[in-house]
Amino acid sequence: MNIEIQQKLRQSNLKITQARVSVFKVLSDQNVPLTAKQIYQQLYLNHQQISLSTIYRVVSDLERAGLLHQKLNGRDEAHYVLINKSEAECLNIHCIDLKQINKSSLIKSLEKVFEQFNVDVLDIEFNSPH
Repeated sequence: MNIEIQQKLRQSNLKITQARVSVFKVLSDQNVPLTAKQIYQQLYLNHQQISLSTIYRVVSDLERAGLLHQKLNGRDEAHYVLINKSEAECLNIHCIDLKQINKSSLIKSLEKVFEQFNVDVLDIEFNSPH
């Protein structure tokens, strides 16, 4: 399991650290959303001493890398859950010609639209026909 985790971190351009591997493993073993404090408790039970501030930093790194999602429920603490990209739904948009479009502006606009519908965008990809 640790090798798979290390590969996922590498693929996401994250440095492999013990803290990242440990937090990722706890989230994958539990398979339910956990708060940072719950992650800390699980690590403590496994005799791994990682500070709460390190856990917050790690989940932030994993979220930026697109490996986990933060769920907020009102005033409750944030819960973190790994993203299973194979279960993610895809929206394919086919356009005739995107050469004249500023792609970064298009991406920002799409992200704003999806944010209004409370949809998390994992990836936007531009492919040219073969």
